[in-house]
Amino acid sequence: MIEKNILVSKNQIIIRSVPFDLEKEKWNEKNISDGIIWRKNYIVLDPLVDDSFGAWFIIDKRNDIELDNNSIRAALLPFEIDNEEDFSINTISESIYLFKNDKIDEPLEKTKGKYYPLNSKDNINFSRGKYSLLFEICLGFPPVENSQNEVYYKFSFIENNNPEFKVLKDDDYGWKVNTCLDERQGRLITK
Repeated sequence: MIEKNILVSKNQIIIRSVPFDLEKEKWNEKNISDGIIWRKNYIVLDPLVDDSFGAWFIIDKRNDIELDNNSIRAALLPFEIDNEEDFSINTISESIYLFKNDKIDEPLEKTKGKYYPLNSKDNINFSRGKYSLLFEICLGFPPVENSQNEVYYKFSFIENNNPEFKVLKDDDYGWKVNTCLDERQGRLITK
């Protein structure tokens, strides 16, 4: 498991496995209403909290779906890792790279808001393929030592050859269990 406290700002969290592309992060009215911009290898999510704030990101690779008791939003999102060397979870100001890179100067990269937690963790690795990303927004005490009651985010990657979008619980922000993803248009629809 990876635990990193990250600065969240500009109302977006980006998960991608292809190079950065600002065009893929442009919100329109429908995306704003949905709280997501979805592409199979580039997802932009609304963190549901305005302003800039620090929040724990809990990242894991799992075999099963297990919801956090504190989740206020929980959904499975189809996601593909196309290029391991671009695989990252990002905010506007900081990035967590989810591949090992022994060639970088880690202290220098940290000063730039770039983190490589897999350089020191041998018990987790990600490879090319399809995943169900269990994305959770939680409110409570994160599973991190000396944490406070706060908003935190969980990203659990579950290998799956046929991932499907599925909202796992109704939330107060518009996602309901009958919400579906139109993958051709990358938009949410309600059944």
